[in-house]
Amino acid sequence: MKLPSLQYLASHATHAFLRFPLTIVSSLVAVVVSIYMIEYREEIKNIFPLINVSLVAALGIPFYFCVTVFAEKKKIGQKNLWLLRFLASFALLALYFTLPGSEDTQNTSLPYIRYGIYNVTIHLLVSFVPFLTKGQMNGFWQYNRILFIRFLTAILYSGFLFVGLVLALFALKLLFDVKIPDELYFEMFIVIGGFFNTWFFVAGIPEDFDALEDLHAYPKGLKIFSQFILLPLLILYLVILYGYGIKIVALWDWPKGMVAYLITCVSVLGMFTLLFIFPYSKMEGNSWIKQFSRIYYYVLIPLVILLFIAISMRLSDYGITINRYAIFALGVWLSIVCLYFISGRNNIKFIPISLAVVLVIISFGPWSIFSVSERSQVNRLKTILQKAQILEGEKVMGEVYWIPDSLPNLQPANLVSNEGLMADSLHNEVKSILDYLDNHHGFSSIQGWYQQDLDAIITKNHTQKDRWERLGEAEVYMRSLGLKYQYKYKNTNDSYFSFYAKLPNAVPVKGFDYLFSFDFYGPHSVRNNGENTEIIVNEDVYRFYYSFLSHDPILLIGEKDTITLPVNEIVEEVYSKYSAGSNSKIPAAEMRVTASSEKVYVKLEIKNFSTNNVGDSMSVSSVAGNIFLKVKQ
Repeated sequence: MKLPSLQYLASHATHAFLRFPLTIVSSLVAVVVSIYMIEYREEIKNIFPLINVSLVAALGIPFYFCVTVFAEKKKIGQKNLWLLRFLASFALLALYFTLPGSEDTQNTSLPYIRYGIYNVTIHLLVSFVPFLTKGQMNGFWQYNRILFIRFLTAILYSGFLFVGLVLALFALKLLFDVKIPDELYFEMFIVIGGFFNTWFFVAGIPEDFDALEDLHAYPKGLKIFSQFILLPLLILYLVILYGYGIKIVALWDWPKGMVAYLITCVSVLGMFTLLFIFPYSKMEGNSWIKQFSRIYYYVLIPLVILLFIAISMRLSDYGITINRYAIFALGVWLSIVCLYFISGRNNIKFIPISLAVVLVIISFGPWSIFSVSERSQVNRLKTILQKAQILEGEKVMGEVYWIPDSLPNLQPANLVSNEGLMADSLHNEVKSILDYLDNHHGFSSIQGWYQQDLDAIITKNHTQKDRWERLGEAEVYMRSLGLKYQYKYKNTNDSYFSFYAKLPNAVPVKGFDYLFSFDFYGPHSVRNNGENTEIIVNEDVYRFYYSFLSHDPILLIGEKDTITLPVNEIVEEVYSKYSAGSNSKIPAAEMRVTASSEKVYVKLEIKNFSTNNVGDSMSVSSVAGNIFLKVKQ
């Protein structure tokens, strides 16, 4: 076997670049930007534009590929091809501007979910764009076979290249003590997986798509893989799902929501399996494949019904979310595919084309996956709040107003509480809905319910505080309803709160002679019991005493001297002021107290404390801080 020369490889690579220039350039841009983010991650103040560039460039890889193979199939010429590439570039640029430009109070996840839908759609487009016309099913199958095998081959080559280079770097490090930055391994992975893999893949794509219709290469290995690995697994999964369906009927046990995901995955696996073995049905002795293909779609119908029952129960109980909408839409698509093939049609192009159409339909408009899910959750929230009389019409009753001058901290101007107006389960639903809106849609749809501009308040808090100190938007919106931002557990009245002082990393000790740090947990631990801790000040021994009850002070008890530090006042005041939100960051001045005796002057700075509430009873479960002592002359 004659190995290809370097000249041949260079010529082949050059031809692939000239054929798919923007596909390869897009992969290079995505790789370069990704490496830049790795190298300068500590210096980049706003990483969102770089993330967006890399994502859009990554999407350009399959998008420009589709444009090229479509133009080649239609034989539209280079001039029109570059016009299509320009339009594709304009579409990618428009997509870039729909992605969030920075981390702000607006939701950032929804545009990336939409990006994910577009990504899946374009990859589906890759599978059928040269074969949009009627017929040529063998050419369509051969084209996808080549894509699949080329993809696996590219992964194999890329994997061996990456492992080989990693071992070479290890050898340099081990034998010559060469320092290898840890980032280099990941950067190599990105270059090989993003740039080399893409170039290698496109270099093996056929140019004459019409000739594929007359190609009758059916790899035996693919048939063996499909028939003896994928098919038995498919049958096993179908038996399990049917067994679960029988259990539901026999025990009248309602289906679990997870079964909808399983049915979807198994159904798609079955379709891929049938697509793999589709042309083998025409060969002698393989008539069972055609019979199994038709039976398979009949078998799917009860499972699709079970999917709709499971997802409908979730929709009835908890409304529509993005995930549930997606599963419901896939259920509709599965139903359409089953009916299509049961009716006697056998155009396998229908599977990816119909799925791409469904994804496009649900990605925009008032019927989209985003608009419908947001309306559903907002309506659920409105219904719950109106029944609890917290919302009248579309205005919050008993709204908690925040003192503007207190920002960036959040301090209420009025002591209002709507606790007790709804059951704990509904309280938890309100929290879940607000968390969902925070994670996926933002709060623009409910901002009008409030008299205050909460978005402006949150923005000011975010701009004046470090990222880890910022208030969560869902917490602000829930606390403004007069409700505590916490999950209420069933069959218990217990609640837990933690409070942290905003202290500098270096604690100034100027003006004091001694610094003592303490960190105590639980009222019953001998190791953590404060009365067993001694502080020695100029040979005078003071014992630290704290009983872990909210109404007890900290005592420093000496032989002839006792200092009382009223930590109870701090606990009660901070708890009443900030308990509406757990893990509150408290100004240091509000966690500080001083006291003195004839011999010493003492300052107590509490770093953090937590409380355990059972019913109406509150106790301190942990406390940590610093005690500063100055000996009086």
